[in-house]
Amino acid sequence: MLKYLAIVMGALVSGAAQVALKKSSSFMNWSRGWLLFLLVSCILYGISLLIYLYLLRLYPISKIYPVTTLLVILLVTLYGFFMGEGISTRHIIGLALGAGSICLLLV
Repeated sequence: MLKYLAIVMGALVSGAAQVALKKSSSFMNWSRGWLLFLLVSCILYGISLLIYLYLLRLYPISKIYPVTTLLVILLVTLYGFFMGEGISTRHIIGLALGAGSICLLLV
């Protein structure tokens, strides 16, 4: 059970790091807000790396990398949607194809 939780946690932490990096871009370079979100993003990426290293011990890279990447893409897409970014039909089709490819890899 812990290994499945690690997959989800790794994706969540990596997605949060990308969201923090996106948030830092709304501040002027070298401002306090920019530095804060950049630091948070770096810390989250570090934690994500440690989780990913743990996952590489448990799963073949050919399976865990696509799964975690798709989960991060889904999380970032959801964040963008809730922040008002549009999602096109092509985007949805791309996500569906990605999910289908993951299913084929895991079978």
